[in-house]
Amino acid sequence: MVAIVDDDPLFTEYLQLHLTTNGHAARVFHSGTSLLDAFHSGFAPQVVLLDVTMPGMDGIETLRAIRSAQPSAHVVMLSGGQAPATIVEAVRLGAADYVVKPTDSDGLGEAALDAAILRAFERESLRNEIDQLRTSLSEDPDGTQACWAYGSSMQSVMTIVERVADTDITVLLRGESGVGKEVVARELHRRSARRTKPFVKVNCAAMPAELLESELFGHERGAFTGAASTRIGKFESAHTGTVMLDEIGEMPPALQAKLLHVLQDRQFTRLGSNRPVDVDVRIIAATNCDLEEMMRIRTFRQDLYYRLQDIDVLVPPLRERRTEIQPLAEFFLAKYGRAYGRGPVRPSPVFMERLLTHDWPGNIRELENIIKRFVVLQDEEFILSDLDRLDGAATTVVSASRPQRPRTEDQDTTSVAGSPALADEATGIDLQGLAKSAASKAERDAIEAALARFRWNRRKAAEFLNVSYKTLLNKIKESGIQDSGVGR
Repeated sequence: MVAIVDDDPLFTEYLQLHLTTNGHAARVFHSGTSLLDAFHSGFAPQVVLLDVTMPGMDGIETLRAIRSAQPSAHVVMLSGGQAPATIVEAVRLGAADYVVKPTDSDGLGEAALDAAILRAFERESLRNEIDQLRTSLSEDPDGTQACWAYGSSMQSVMTIVERVADTDITVLLRGESGVGKEVVARELHRRSARRTKPFVKVNCAAMPAELLESELFGHERGAFTGAASTRIGKFESAHTGTVMLDEIGEMPPALQAKLLHVLQDRQFTRLGSNRPVDVDVRIIAATNCDLEEMMRIRTFRQDLYYRLQDIDVLVPPLRERRTEIQPLAEFFLAKYGRAYGRGPVRPSPVFMERLLTHDWPGNIRELENIIKRFVVLQDEEFILSDLDRLDGAATTVVSASRPQRPRTEDQDTTSVAGSPALADEATGIDLQGLAKSAASKAERDAIEAALARFRWNRRKAAEFLNVSYKTLLNKIKESGIQDSGVGR
């Protein structure tokens, strides 16, 4: 669920339509107060899109209240322009992201907003995944029989974990996004002598350089605009524990030098201070980047690379761990069956076989999302068709399992009712596809007629069609309608 908090009804109308079109449930609030009232009634959204500038309780005040009322919500701040002091304050208060509102013709702004929403849901999904997998690991003292370490390739990773966990040696975890690098990092921490101390994760790609430095090392009051008080960073908060530096390849070069100093001397200075701070932390770094290539083009420091690479562990992708797919699928089936009150959900052998043949470019995270959709929808045909679309398959497992209709000699398979698109040798006419195609054509015709009537004055056309201006722009883009300039 996404909560939209903005006092502009046109913008909230556009945003709600955009979210629901992309499969997200969305609820609109026109003030921070109304959102907080909903919290008190049990409303608990995963993501909050929050306008910075609102009458009465503004975005920053609302963010403070959200952090107290719903600390697990991922808050994305929306603003009409860049405001460094506000950005710093929002991040300090725990905002997950900060995005400039897209304008009517700003395609890049729309892309940035979509990316921020996607990141928020990915963080929510990953947090749930890690919590559940970590619980599973905690119930299995050896860890090697947990579902994410079921196969031989992950057994070799766990062998390394067992050998180095009780040391303070720096570990570099490599692997594609979603393979479980954070799970491995947490297992290293859980098996170490630091297990009762903090485990602190920092995503080096989640914020700009000036904010990342403050996030890592803290700052003194007055160190920069908006620094109203002294703040300790992640390294200090993880003292005697473990710091995981995720997406280390995205760390800016200037910060790489400061991190190298921490690795060498175990001390650093806060922003705005000359006083060194001693720190005792174990560092685990993770990346999906080619650090060797980055060194070659001088975007990653060679000396830092060799400091991080004391132990280099490659976490293999799920497509190379196929023996883990079924145990993971069963784990997520049980997890989401309980979470959504669906009871035992058992997929067919055809469904499980299809999971084993998919390449899983999104790895464990993609598998979890597929299983989650299956538990909610309980529609194998829909999920299998989606997998075939992702794989670019010409035919689907579902259609192959359907009974085939015999062809008669006089059957014309090239046209049905004069339309080649409506014929299918195996299954006949696709009524749903036909209805969707007809609706799309009717919508396009209506938009083109309205644009022609008002000589491509899109605001007047939107009023005539009873849709928002933003919605009309999206429809024009989706339909590929071009302004020919005829009649003007």
